[in-house]
Amino acid sequence: MKRRSSIEKAEWSNERENFYKQDCSDIVFSFGDGLRVDNDTVYINKNGVEIKLEKPLKSKTFWYETWLKLKSFYKLD
Repeated sequence: MKRRSSIEKAEWSNERENFYKQDCSDIVFSFGDGLRVDNDTVYINKNGVEIKLEKPLKSKTFWYETWLKLKSFYKLD
């Protein structure tokens, strides 16, 4: 029996968000910094100073939006 495409899309979206979450961690840790999430806001701990990133607009794309901001913060574009 074929699965409904909406379920496949939801699973694909979750997998994609997990990829972005892991990539965010990889980016931050590659610079020797720390990453913390509190109340849907991401903080970077850089040299003992906590830097607040702008809160993502959509919860469904939380890690994708965070990934974009991290790329900009670390000038990876």
